[in-house]
Amino acid sequence: KLSSTLLQHLQSCGGLEITSLRWKTLSFRPTSTMEDTKVEQYVTEKDTVETLEEIKGGEALDTIEDTKPGPFVWLCAAATAIGGMLFGYDTGVISGVLVVLGSDLDGRPVTDSEKELITALCAAGALVGAVVAGITSDKYGRKPAIWFASILFTLGAIIQATSFTVAQMSVGRFLIGLGVGSASMIVPLYIAEISPARFRGRMISVDMIFLGTGSVLAYAFDAAFYKVNHGWRYMIGLGAIPSILLGVFLFLCPESPRQLLFNGRREECVHVIRRIYPAATEEQVEAKVLSIERGVTEAKALNEEISIKASLGMLFRKPANRRAGIAACGLMFFQQFCGFNTLMYYSSTLFDIVGFSNPIAVGSVVAIVNWIFTVLSILLIDRIGRRRLLLWTMWGMPVCLVLAAIAFHRVPMDHKTLELTSDVVGWPAILVLVAMILFVAFYAAGLGCVPWQANEFLPMEVRSMGTMMINIFNWGPNIVVSSTFLTMMKSMTPSGTFGFYAGLCFLGWIFVFCCFPEASNMTLEEVRRVFEHGFGVKYAEQWRKEYKQGLKARGPTGTA
Repeated sequence: KLSSTLLQHLQSCGGLEITSLRWKTLSFRPTSTMEDTKVEQYVTEKDTVETLEEIKGGEALDTIEDTKPGPFVWLCAAATAIGGMLFGYDTGVISGVLVVLGSDLDGRPVTDSEKELITALCAAGALVGAVVAGITSDKYGRKPAIWFASILFTLGAIIQATSFTVAQMSVGRFLIGLGVGSASMIVPLYIAEISPARFRGRMISVDMIFLGTGSVLAYAFDAAFYKVNHGWRYMIGLGAIPSILLGVFLFLCPESPRQLLFNGRREECVHVIRRIYPAATEEQVEAKVLSIERGVTEAKALNEEISIKASLGMLFRKPANRRAGIAACGLMFFQQFCGFNTLMYYSSTLFDIVGFSNPIAVGSVVAIVNWIFTVLSILLIDRIGRRRLLLWTMWGMPVCLVLAAIAFHRVPMDHKTLELTSDVVGWPAILVLVAMILFVAFYAAGLGCVPWQANEFLPMEVRSMGTMMINIFNWGPNIVVSSTFLTMMKSMTPSGTFGFYAGLCFLGWIFVFCCFPEASNMTLEEVRRVFEHGFGVKYAEQWRKEYKQGLKARGPTGTA
C-alpha cells in the first residue's frame, strides 16, 4: 500500500493533480487494490522514505511553491487558453449562422436535418479529436497537440467561410470539431503541468473563463453581421484570427516540464522550472526537477505494465471503481442531456421562432449570463462544495424548462411547421426569454463546471480509462442532442421537447442526491474509501463534519 506521504508529495509536485484532468495522462500509481491485474508493486514504504530523503533539501521542495511565480507562466496560461476561447467561439457561432444561411448552400434553403447534421458534426469531430489528442500527446508532447488544434481551427474556419455546398460546410465543421476536441483535452492539461501548485486552480480557471468569453464573442459577431449580406461567412471566418494567434504565441511557450523529462530533455526542463519560479534558489529548482523526474520514471514503468484491457476490466469489475465511474459518467450524462447545448447551438433559432426581430442579439444575452455565472461558480465551488452547489442549483433547471414549455404553448404558432401566426411579440415570448436566462444561470453555476472535476472519484489505476469514458459521455450525448433537437421540436412540439428535457433535469437532481458524494478537501486515498461504502453520500458527509471539527480544533487554515 502506498504511503500517504508519497501521495501528498506527488500532489505537491503536480503528478497526481494532473492525472485528474484528462484521459491518457501520465501519472497514475498502483495500489493494493490492483491484485487482479497482477501488476508488480513498484513502490514500497522503504522506497518512499528513501526517495523523499534523496531529494535535496526536502524543505526546498515545499518552499518553492511559496515563491511568487513570474508573469511568464501567467502569459503561457493565457496564450494557450486561446484554444479554450476557440472552443467557445466555434461551438457558439453556429447559433447565428443557422438563422442567416438562407439559400447560400446548394442554391436552396438548408433543411432542418441538414442544420442538425452541420451542428452535430462538430461534436462528432470533438469526440474523435479528444481521443486522438489523449493518445498522442503523451508521446509527442502537449505543444504539438495544441499546434495541431490551431491548424484545424484555421482550416475549418476557412473551409466553412468559403462553403457553397452543405457537404463542404460539413467537412469544415468536422475539422473544427477535431480542433475543439484536441483543445478541450490538452489545453487544461498543459496549463496544469506548467502551473505552480498554489496557483493551479486559478490558472486552469483562465481556460474556463476564456471558453465563456469565446461564446460571448461568437454571439457578438453574430449580432454584428446579422443584417450584412452573406454575413455568416464573416461570423465563421473571423474565428481564423485567434487560431492563427494561438499558433504564433505557442512559439513563446515552452513544452511542459513533465513532458520534457518524459522525453529525456532534462536541461530544458531545468530552464523552464527556473522561468516558472524566477525567485527560487538552485536548490529549490533541483528539488522540484527531481520530484517530477521520480514521478515520470514510475509512470513510464507503470504505463508499460498496465494494458488498456486490464484498466477497463478494473473499472467495471471492482464494485468501488464501478460506482465511482457511474457517479462521474452519470453526472456528465445529465450535463449533456439537460438541454443546455440546445441553447448554445439553437438559441437564435428559438428566439426567431417566438418572434424576436433580432434573435441573435437576444441570444447573446444567454451567452453573457453563462459567462457571468461560470465565473461565480469558479469562485464559489471550493468554498461551498461540489455536491451542495449542484443540489442548490439543479432544482431550478427543470422549473425553468417547465415555464418555457408553458410559454411555448401560448405562443401563437403552427406547432407542426413552427411558423408564427402573429407578428406581435407578446408575454409568452418574453417568458421564454426569461426562463432561458434563468435556466442558463442555474446551469452555469453548478452543472456547467462540476462534471469536469468528477474524475477525482477515479483511483489512479483506472483514471486513464475512466476519464476516457467521461469524455465519451460528454461528446456522445452532445451528438445526440444536437442532431435531434429541431426534429423533436416539430414532432413533439416545443412544449413537449422542453418538458422532456425538464424531466431529464429532475432525474439528474435525484441522481446527484442519491449517487454523488462530496469529495472536496479529500486526498485520493480518502476518496477511494468513499465508494467502498456504496455511493458514499452519507459517509462523505460524516467525513466532512469531522474535517470541519478538525479545522476548528487547529484554527482556520482554509475554506471548507
